[in-house]
Amino acid sequence: MRGVLTGTLPAETVATDDFKAIADLCVNCHQCRMECPAGVDIPRLMTEAKAAYVSVNGLRPTDWFMSRPDLLGAVGSQVSWLANWMIGNRQARWVLEKLMGVAQGRKLPHFARQTFMRRAARRRLTRPPRGSGARVLLFVDVYANYFDPQLAEALVDVLEHNGVSVYVPNDQVQSAMSMISVGAVEKARRMASRNVAILAEAVRQGYKIVTTEPAAASCLVHEYPAILEDESDARLVAANTSEACTQLWQMHLTGKLRLDFKPISGTLAYHMPCHLRSLGVGSSGENLLRLIPGLNVVHVEKGCSGMAGTWGMKREHYRSSLRAGFDLISSLRDPKFQAGTTECSSCKIQMEQGTIKPTIHPIKLLAQAYGFLGQKESLLNVRGQDLIVT
Repeated sequence: MRGVLTGTLPAETVATDDFKAIADLCVNCHQCRMECPAGVDIPRLMTEAKAAYVSVNGLRPTDWFMSRPDLLGAVGSQVSWLANWMIGNRQARWVLEKLMGVAQGRKLPHFARQTFMRRAARRRLTRPPRGSGARVLLFVDVYANYFDPQLAEALVDVLEHNGVSVYVPNDQVQSAMSMISVGAVEKARRMASRNVAILAEAVRQGYKIVTTEPAAASCLVHEYPAILEDESDARLVAANTSEACTQLWQMHLTGKLRLDFKPISGTLAYHMPCHLRSLGVGSSGENLLRLIPGLNVVHVEKGCSGMAGTWGMKREHYRSSLRAGFDLISSLRDPKFQAGTTECSSCKIQMEQGTIKPTIHPIKLLAQAYGFLGQKESLLNVRGQDLIVT
């Protein structure tokens, strides 16, 4: 990158396959942006360089597939029985690897039978709430919508329990972080413009934007103002967006979070995702879990999980992904941990890759402690963890 910027290397270098091989090692985690002593926005430089490559060569089939998890989720949820069978079938996974580049050995999440957006419509969350109390707009990420709608419902329950009205616009689209990560900036820009038009208007009406996915929050905060440079609305959205646990922790600090938690007995390994770290908001999910009586939370500091969104799902990155996350996965095998916990869906996939122990989002544990998950449902979601709600 320095060579291209200083003229030592010709600008055409960014359109070569050699550059592509190097650029693909950047997973857009934003840690270099935070640590660079000169304050250089390296992720933005890499995004522009990847975009230059794509503008000349187009997206490779695997990159195109990985950049459209929303399309995959929409199709898979329509035929969830077939899609989930394929996920567990060796022959089907071989075909998936050859056609789409998804590593055959990667454990994949199963599709939900019903998306969260459909559940939200049934609960009338897609209509702006009446009243003048605290209001939140829930930005629904791909994972919570198509793979774990219970997570989004748990957040709604927790917020409403604390007197916050929730609005879920049904015309929102994916954050486009996966597109930005592979250099499909033009497509990402169109999606960002659509989202910003919806979100900025909601902010003007008094809503705060909340999402359960740190990558989506990072995209709205860091990426949208960068790819929509002339959009003052993008900066307005960025200034009013937070990750869900951060929003709840701020409520606790101002005395607005109810603490009527039922005890949960168990020891969890907490992993802080890179995209949450990039927001510079601390470890809110970990702090919230420490409010639950009987729950022992151990902060496991082993660096990046190695998953990096869809990066670790690719066949060519699969082994590198596991090497990067080896220390974290090994830590979870410690018998003292009944389960792992993290806010990031892709980190969850990686943490569950090398162990039979599940990894649970802090929001779901909060909902369980509040008593929103029925006993049967709770046992199904934390089965094998020996987590006991009393």
